[in-house]
Amino acid sequence: MTDKRKISDGVRHWLSGEITSWVAEGIISRDQSERILSRYESASEIADRKHSAATFVLMGLAGLMVGLAALLLVGYNWSDMPAGVKLGILFGSLLAAHGLGFWLRFGMNARRSSELAFFLGCLLFGVGIWQVAQIFHIQSHYPNGIWIWALGTLVIALCLDTPLLHALFVALMAIWAGMEILNFPDLGSWLFGRWHGIPNGGYSLPLLVLPGLLWSYRKQSVMTVGLYVPLLAWWVAIQPFAWHCSEGIVYFIGATGGLFLLMAQLHPDHSRFGIVFRFYGALLAAGALIPLSFHDFNREISHSHMVPVLAELSMGMAILVLSFVVIIAAILVRRVYSHDSAPLPDQMLSVLRRQWLPLGLILAMAILPVTNEMLFPGLLPTVAANVAMVMLAIWLMQIGLREDRGVPFAAGVVYFLLWTIFRYIDLFADFGGMLGAAMMFFLCGAGLFGMSLYWRYRRGRKHV
Repeated sequence: MTDKRKISDGVRHWLSGEITSWVAEGIISRDQSERILSRYESASEIADRKHSAATFVLMGLAGLMVGLAALLLVGYNWSDMPAGVKLGILFGSLLAAHGLGFWLRFGMNARRSSELAFFLGCLLFGVGIWQVAQIFHIQSHYPNGIWIWALGTLVIALCLDTPLLHALFVALMAIWAGMEILNFPDLGSWLFGRWHGIPNGGYSLPLLVLPGLLWSYRKQSVMTVGLYVPLLAWWVAIQPFAWHCSEGIVYFIGATGGLFLLMAQLHPDHSRFGIVFRFYGALLAAGALIPLSFHDFNREISHSHMVPVLAELSMGMAILVLSFVVIIAAILVRRVYSHDSAPLPDQMLSVLRRQWLPLGLILAMAILPVTNEMLFPGLLPTVAANVAMVMLAIWLMQIGLREDRGVPFAAGVVYFLLWTIFRYIDLFADFGGMLGAAMMFFLCGAGLFGMSLYWRYRRGRKHV
């Protein structure tokens, strides 16, 4: 018999009520109702799964605390130990942790417990890297130790199907990228040596993330994709620091948000993986548009000449080119798996029509640094950002209506109301005063109430 499908308490309660009604109306027999319910977790199994997950989290934290306690205990007498004893402790504890993990996983079939053992082993692996360097007085570029630690963790995570180790790998790579890009931007790109003509942008990160993302899609693990997407967003967002154009980072963050929205929309409708990309894309894009919607902000950038226009334009165009590469790759993958024989230009045109907002946002962020210097400094970017805010809000509401999901619809409504509040503060606060603010909040509340009634009416019509 196949494994039972996982469902939540609410869905289980709804399904049981519906099946009871179907049996009473004679739509299905009692035997069929029992067969349907047997395909899903029972109420007790759902409770056991929640309890097991909570226990797993607590055991993971306990393992982390025990490991730290053991390390502190050893470190108390570390300086007095001979080098051979130190190496014996390091390698012995490392082999013991991983050996325990293999025995629990393959000998006892205790997957959860084995994950904790491997997690502890990977922590000890990282500690071993630093301690071996200390024992033999090895002086090196210290972020390299984090990179090696992450690489070893990734190998074990991919081989043993352990999401907990993917989380550790993501945390290590985020720390490594921050160290390399923010602290050593002028060191030069690293690939079998240092290339001093190229800024140090931590370019091995996407290469190491790719196997983890492929693993996540293959295993249908939305949670793991939710770990890797913010890691990629973090890496992309700090690239301007490596290229010495961090003053205009708001443009680059907006373009990155458009890229993630584009990647979300390349997934099928209702895809859980697409939701992850859309969440972070909308977060980045919405956050970047808010300061750009204020004329004073754009005028200050223009007058102070803080933004290196050529560098910002180059990085924006790089995101635009990357977007088209992503579109072509997605179309080619879709052609292979769906056996779609339509001409490639027709498919490209179809995708471009559906991706008008993400591509428009990326294009706007690529050219706004140049237009900020034209005619009336700051005016054109301000107008463009305000239009983009309204269009993003409407686009999110359309996504919610099309996929019948309340979260993007509500996000679009809230973002539109935020835009109205910001514009009131920016344009009419001195004129309207407290009475104007009261009227503004009253209108926003009325708008939210109206939207909630519309959503309730639409949901009711859909389920009639």
